[in-house]
Order: sequence, then structure tokens, then C-alpha cells
Amino acid sequence: MKKVLFAASAVGLFAVGSAFAQDVEIATWSGFRKGAASFTFDDGAPSHVTDAGPMFKKYGYKATFNVVVNWNPNWSGFQGLADEGHEIASHSNSHGNNMSGEEASSKKSIEGKINQKYGVITVAYPNCNVPNESAVLQNYIVGRICNGSWKGMNDEMGKDGPSNWAQVPATMTGAEGQLKSTNDFTGRMQKVIQSNGWAAFLTHGFQGKQNGNANYSPTDINAIDGALKWAQQNDKDIWVAPMGHVAMYLKERKASKAQASTSGSTITVKLTHNIKDNISNYDYPLSLRVKYSGSTANVTQAGAKLESKIDGGYVYFDAVPNAGDIVIAGEGSGPAPESSSSVEPPASSSSATNPASSSSATNPWGPWNPPSSSGTDAIEDIAFTNSHFSVYRSSDNYIVVGGAQGKAITVYNHMGQVVRVTRGLGFEQKVYTGAKGAYIVRVGNRTFKVNL
Repeated sequence: MKKVLFAASAVGLFAVGSAFAQDVEIATWSGFRKGAASFTFDDGAPSHVTDAGPMFKKYGYKATFNVVVNWNPNWSGFQGLADEGHEIASHSNSHGNNMSGEEASSKKSIEGKINQKYGVITVAYPNCNVPNESAVLQNYIVGRICNGSWKGMNDEMGKDGPSNWAQVPATMTGAEGQLKSTNDFTGRMQKVIQSNGWAAFLTHGFQGKQNGNANYSPTDINAIDGALKWAQQNDKDIWVAPMGHVAMYLKERKASKAQASTSGSTITVKLTHNIKDNISNYDYPLSLRVKYSGSTANVTQAGAKLESKIDGGYVYFDAVPNAGDIVIAGEGSGPAPESSSSVEPPASSSSATNPASSSSATNPWGPWNPPSSSGTDAIEDIAFTNSHFSVYRSSDNYIVVGGAQGKAITVYNHMGQVVRVTRGLGFEQKVYTGAKGAYIVRVGNRTFKVNL
């Protein structure tokens, strides 16, 4: 084995600060984007389920919803948002002036209602008052305040995140806030793109919607819709993701090292860190690129197929720290995970053969007609268990599966043919991207329908 590549720390779009050529790089932000933005919503308003959820689904983005336990939120509705990849977080039990004493109990209460991989890992403080920081950091990886400028801090964070994870700033939106229009939101996102930073937004209810107790500083929902539309148009530059997800990525990136070696035409990458604690395993996928001269590549981690692309002399992919060796080889090397005969189609209430298919494979769609390609995802459970996975279309048109560590994942096209076979590795992962249309995704013994 000849060792040729080594990176002891994460870098962004360009290798900096090293006397050695860094041929394996960890992106500052997911997808080698230039900045990050998190939309957070406080109080658990009815409109968060009925209006915010569908709006974010339209653009393939996910948000953080901070609920107040005693305000009787729509638990089933928020579970539905969690199943679609959103983060459900704490905003205390009672929304008192200060939530000291409720740090652990609110977390436990929400986790008794909402099933998501790590439970509740983010808390937003009612009335912007910081409670017991030690109790916060024993229970959460993020404690969110309001505007940083209200405490003599910046409203945006740099590429290394906040100086204090118990005081992560988010800018107030709406009538009483700094951000009111689409231009206000997009201006803030443009700012962090330029600085390689991270911006977070704090919204309560929406003007003219059913907001329950979330009646402070109502925001024009069209302003956020316009901001998400702009973000999708500039998706190569801005990463929009929940606050807890960005925090996991950032902490992992700062702690990880990537080491690569070659043997013949195969490159093996080891991606590791040692920051596991009692809140998270920190297994959010990191974005990597490796110098690569081939025209095709088959990238796997611990034998599981990873989505990858080749561009400008690099192969790009997302991988999970501490989840096993990443192997890069020419396409066709090793077992072919896409063999359409290697996996049976999922069980269906109909055994009719799909007339559009030239094979005699059983039609996995059953009596359901695939949706027209509208750019939104159409997800519907076929088999129900007590397991909660998130399966959705991302803003960059990938099928993403969350919470499926160790589970077999199979993707079928509208003709019932297998187009991807892989295995869940970490918090979530991109499992397939392809032509527009309808797909079936089987995760363990559950099946979902997704429209790219």
C-alpha cells in the first residue's frame, strides 16, 4: 500500500494552510456549498404543520420546529414533519420567563411524543433568556438564543460556528424583527455565502394563518416562500438545513480527519473523529472530494453504495465518519449493486405485471398510479411498523433516507426495476438521483413512494 493523501483537518473549496498537497478534502458545508442557513420556528403553531411543512416540501428543504410541551401541539402533525426529515426540538415545557429546571424534562416529554433518531438535540429558549448552560449542554448539542446583536454578538456565525454552543444566534423575522421581506432573507443568505458562514432565522407564526400561541412578530409566509425559491435557485452555494443537522456537520467537520491510500487503481479513504457523546454519535454525512483521474467511479463505504459524481479531476461523495472504509474504484469493479435481478420488488396489494416493463417483474406500484413529475415529493407508507424513517426528495434532487442505520435500502423505478441497492450508514444519506419521475424506496420492511 502506498500512502499518497492525507488531510488532518477540514477545508472548504480550496486547500489552505498546508505545505502538502491536500488531495482529500472535507467540505466546509455540505455539498461543497459556500454558506449555510437554518430556518427555525418557535411555539409549535398549527400553521407550522399546515403551512410551513408543505412550503418546505415544495422546495426540498427542512427546518427546525421548537415546540412547547404544555401548549398541546399537534403531536401527530409534528411526527409527520419528523418523518419527512424536519427537526423537532424543545422550546420548554411552559414557556415561562426562563426555562431553567425544564432543560431535561422538556426534552424527555417531547421524546415521549416524537420519534426521531437522536430524540431532541436542539433547544430554543423562551423569551430569549439563557437558562442553566451546564444543563443545556448535558442534554442538547445546540442552545439557541435570539438575535446575536441583542447580546453584543454578530447575528451570523462564521465557518467554525458559535463561540458558545449554548448561545447560538438566530435573527428574528416578521413585524417585530429585522427580516420582513424576501430580500431581507436573501440578503442575509448572500452575506454568509460571501463569508463562508452560517445564518439562522427565528420565526413564530404567519400573518393570516392559524398560529395558536405563536402570535408574536407574525411573518409574511410569502417572504419565506420567496427566500426558499431563491435558495433553490442558488442551491450550489447555500445549504439550507435544520439547526441541529448543521451543528452536527460543523462539529464533525472540525474534529474529523481523512486519510487516503492507493493500491493499484483503488483508493481507500478512512474518515474518523472521536467526539461521540451521550447526545449524538455525530454520524451526519460529511461531503468529501478526492483527486481522481478516472471517468467513472464506484464508491462504497463498508460495502454500501454511495452516490458520487466526477467533476474537475475530483470524485465527490458524502460519507459517514467512523462508519468503515470508503473504497473508490472504477465503475464495474467489485459486485454490481444495481442488478435488477438481485432483489425482489416490494410486496404489493396487486400482483399484476407492469405493462410498461419489458420484463415480467411484479409491479411494485400496485394499484397506485405514479404521479406526474411536479418537482415535489409524494411520499406514502405502504407497510407500517413502529420504526420511523425519513424518506424525501432533497433540494438537489436526491432521494434521501434518514434514521435507517444498518437497514437494507432498495430503490425501484416506475417500471419496477431495481436502480439502487445499499445500506443505511448514519444519520441520513443520499441513496439515489436520476431521471424525473416516481420511485419506490424500500427501507427494511417499510416502503415509501417518492417523486423526483
